[in-house]
Amino acid sequence: MTPVLGILAALLTLACAAFIVRVHLLPTGYSAASNAVSDYGVGAYSPYYRWQTAALAYAALVLGAAIARTTHPVPQLIVFLLMTFAAARLLIPSFPTNLDRRRPTPTGRIHVLLAGVAFASIAWCAAALPDRVDLGGLHGTLVVLGWIVVVTAVASGLALAVRIAEPYFGAVE
Repeated sequence: MTPVLGILAALLTLACAAFIVRVHLLPTGYSAASNAVSDYGVGAYSPYYRWQTAALAYAALVLGAAIARTTHPVPQLIVFLLMTFAAARLLIPSFPTNLDRRRPTPTGRIHVLLAGVAFASIAWCAAALPDRVDLGGLHGTLVVLGWIVVVTAVASGLALAVRIAEPYFGAVE
């Protein structure tokens, strides 16, 4: 059963990537280099954004279940972070982003808060996972990948907060 959960989590992650690629290829008027992924959640193409957020949320839920079933003692921090990420990803489409970032609305502020929770929880999870789950020869690779996730999450937060990289926010994100 657990290999099935792992395969399902991988397929859901691939589905998320497919939705992102698909929406980037549509005539949205957005730029993959400068627009945030959340920008696709506003307007006619928002179903793609909803599907990709749901796919990634369910991937996290399934991965958390697989880890909880196979790792003893259960790495509660990892499972909690995956559940937190999933909750934020499921909620975020209900609070669309502000396309004009200089004029935030209450809904847009909730969006940014949920995005921050999602980025922080998945970055923390990625950094903590290799030391809490024994995956044999993958430990070194997972450490490197975990820190790449941390660096990109921090870079995204800084790019949004400082606005220096605003023309390239989509690429940073």
